[in-house]
Amino acid sequence: MVQLSFDATRSAGDEFSFEKTPGLCYVGLLENQPNWYFPSHKHNDLSEVIYIAGGEGIFKINNQTYKGGKGDILIYNKGVIHEEFSKPDAPVKLYFLGIGNVAISGLAEGDIIPATVEPVLKRNECSPYIEACMKKIFQENQDKQPGFAAVCQQLTLIILTIIQRITAVQKEPVHTGRAPSLSLRMKTYIEENYMENITLQQIADHFFISPSYVCHIFKKDIGYSPMHYLLRCRIGEAKRLLLTTDLRIYEIARLVGYDNPNYFTMMFKEMTRETPTQFRRNNTTIKGLAAEG
Repeated sequence: MVQLSFDATRSAGDEFSFEKTPGLCYVGLLENQPNWYFPSHKHNDLSEVIYIAGGEGIFKINNQTYKGGKGDILIYNKGVIHEEFSKPDAPVKLYFLGIGNVAISGLAEGDIIPATVEPVLKRNECSPYIEACMKKIFQENQDKQPGFAAVCQQLTLIILTIIQRITAVQKEPVHTGRAPSLSLRMKTYIEENYMENITLQQIADHFFISPSYVCHIFKKDIGYSPMHYLLRCRIGEAKRLLLTTDLRIYEIARLVGYDNPNYFTMMFKEMTRETPTQFRRNNTTIKGLAAEG
């Protein structure tokens, strides 16, 4: 028999603490969607953790492209632009958590990992624990047995703690290099202003170049026309709001830059082959935690 003492007051230099109590905003499961694609979007009010339970995906995070497979953990700090694809021949299965009120000692508010650490944590010995916690959170939110909110809160803290352990020893820096190119600066400009009535001329004026040159270098470097990329940003944010809020369609349309909800619905369907209502109905997401009664 081995008995180990436990001192919760012990303080060590490598420990971290939560300056605020993180809150689970939503949990979701994506599976059986080989053509899944989520356009560029970001979360200004929360951070996100994704666990890949199967298949493969391509993830663009802060203008860098990563491949993700079973056991990998993806971290999106608050405000980080990201885009997601499933590989059709190996459809990705993933759990995702939206976590608000993240404030970890030593990190910027809203950051789960340091800016110097890669946002894709490759499969490691902690992956099974993350998967078990994710599955349990999802199941608890489906069943809503007494005490489910407390269980989910503690499991969320466990996930964040394990991630801190992993990143404490993973010091691989993110990609660094020269200052962003003009096309990447234009891309960032669109990502930060997609909710406004942006025109090609406004982009050109902002960067002191001609509209034709905007189109030329943007398409060459990014792969889309500026206006098509603007549409992708708007639809990406609309998807996020449809999955994680109960906002009405006209409210979401207005938030992503469309005064006319009918035009928004038309553009959404053109890009996704579903209306916003169909998209919300056809995708499995548990929105937040219901209050316990």
